[in-house]
Amino acid sequence: MYIHKHGNNTDPTVIILHPMGITGEKMYEAVGQKLGDYCVIAPDMGDHGSEKRDFRSARAEAAALHDYLLKSGRMKIKLLYGASLGAAVALKMLDYTDLEIENVYLDGAPVARLGLVMRNIFPPVLVWQKNMIAKNREKGISDFVKRYGRDIAEHMADTFLQFNKTSIRNIGNACVVGNTPLLTEDMQKRIWFDWGDKELYTKTSKPLAEKLYPHAHIIVREGYEHCEYMMKENYDYVRSLQKIIEG
Repeated sequence: MYIHKHGNNTDPTVIILHPMGITGEKMYEAVGQKLGDYCVIAPDMGDHGSEKRDFRSARAEAAALHDYLLKSGRMKIKLLYGASLGAAVALKMLDYTDLEIENVYLDGAPVARLGLVMRNIFPPVLVWQKNMIAKNREKGISDFVKRYGRDIAEHMADTFLQFNKTSIRNIGNACVVGNTPLLTEDMQKRIWFDWGDKELYTKTSKPLAEKLYPHAHIIVREGYEHCEYMMKENYDYVRSLQKIIEG
C-alpha cells in the first residue's frame, strides 16, 4: 500500500479507500479534497497507481493501513470511507479495536459471500475486461463512460492495463468472499451503506447487512448502478458526506 496524505497533520483524519480501477489520488480529487479542512489519507492499494506490488487481499491491505496509522499516531479517524473494493478493505479495518472511528461510509460494499458460480466467474470477468480494453479501448471502456464519465473511464482503462494476473485474481476474490465484521450497536449507528438499486450487491449484500447490522443506515440510490451516484451526482454526494462528518 502506497500512502498519499493531503492537508494539515493537525486536522482531523479522513481515510478514503478507492474502488477497483480508480487510484487513491483520483478518489482524493473526486471526493477527498472537497470535504473541507481534514488530513486526508488516500492510499493506493496493490497494483494501483504508485503501489506496484500485487494486490494480495482486503485483509492484507487493511493490515498495511493499520500499521501506517499506528506508526504515525493517527488512531482517531473522523471518517473511514470505502467504495467497492475499498469498502471491502474498510470492513476489515473495523476488526481493529484500537482505532477510534467516528463514522464509516461504504459505497457499493461487498458484504455478502457470493455463490460458488459467481466466485468462479468474477476474476475471469476482470481478465476479460482488461483484455477488451487492450484490444479495443473505446469498446472496452464504453460501460465505464456511461456510468462514471469520460475522465474516470480513461483513468480506469489505464489502471486496468496495469493489473497483473495475480492482482486481478485477488481483487476479484476480495469482492466475492464476504466481509462481515462484528459490530457493536454503537458502531452500527455510525455506519452508512450506500448501494445503487441496479447493482448486484443490492440484491446480495443489502439483505445481509440489514440482518447483521440492524442499526446501520441503509441508502439505496434508485436508478443507479454500482458507485454511479458518486460520480454523476458528485456535489450532492460530497455534501451528504460532509453532513455525516459534521454530525
